[in-house]
Amino acid sequence: MRQVVGGRQVSDELVSAPVGARLRFRLTEGSRYGLVLILLVFGAMSAIISSPGVPSALLATGLQGAAVLVALSRPSTSKILRILIAGGVLMSVLLAVNQGGAVERGLSDLTSAGLILTLPVIIVLRFRQNLYVNVQSVLGAVCIYLVIGIVYANVDSALGHFTGQRFFAEAPVVTSSEFMYFSLVTLSTVGYGDLTPASGVGRALAVSEALMGQLYLVTVIALLVSNFGRARQPLSSR
Repeated sequence: MRQVVGGRQVSDELVSAPVGARLRFRLTEGSRYGLVLILLVFGAMSAIISSPGVPSALLATGLQGAAVLVALSRPSTSKILRILIAGGVLMSVLLAVNQGGAVERGLSDLTSAGLILTLPVIIVLRFRQNLYVNVQSVLGAVCIYLVIGIVYANVDSALGHFTGQRFFAEAPVVTSSEFMYFSLVTLSTVGYGDLTPASGVGRALAVSEALMGQLYLVTVIALLVSNFGRARQPLSSR
């Protein structure tokens, strides 16, 4: 037999089933971090490709904020935490839209960096509850790798805005596109040489990012891949 529910005909079995059984579509942990990774990649690529201006800043900030919100989409996440992170995403978007002076842009960069830094915290806390190294673990680790590059791009940009001095020796006027491009090239230690930091602080940031990127790959990523599918000892039993 079929009944009309919400203007649609559904079977008696579906109507009598619990609400939780009817709404069974949920992201698995692996697909959740896969979606987070896609959002991070598109956010970084949009920052590099798009022309400077409010639309490009809004797009990049929105994709990064969406990545954090997707990581928090687990049903067990507290409402308070979701509200706080959503408020941070909204603030980051509003600051990105407000293309004011150098100080406002620097604050926008630091806000974006702080927001995206919550993502590694979420991933690490979830990983501690997982007793197996699986696809979720590897995807989460790769997400953190991209977060490192995005954070450095925002910090470099904030430094340039706050100091009022040009960050790159070769380019007196730069946008977020150059900062994101330089950060990801530095993180992967490609080193094309078309952009180089002009100040000592900029060089220090570049060196620390290159070291962190290489150490992360040969330690965290390599360790996870080599132990893929293996069970690890729970922290409570150590």
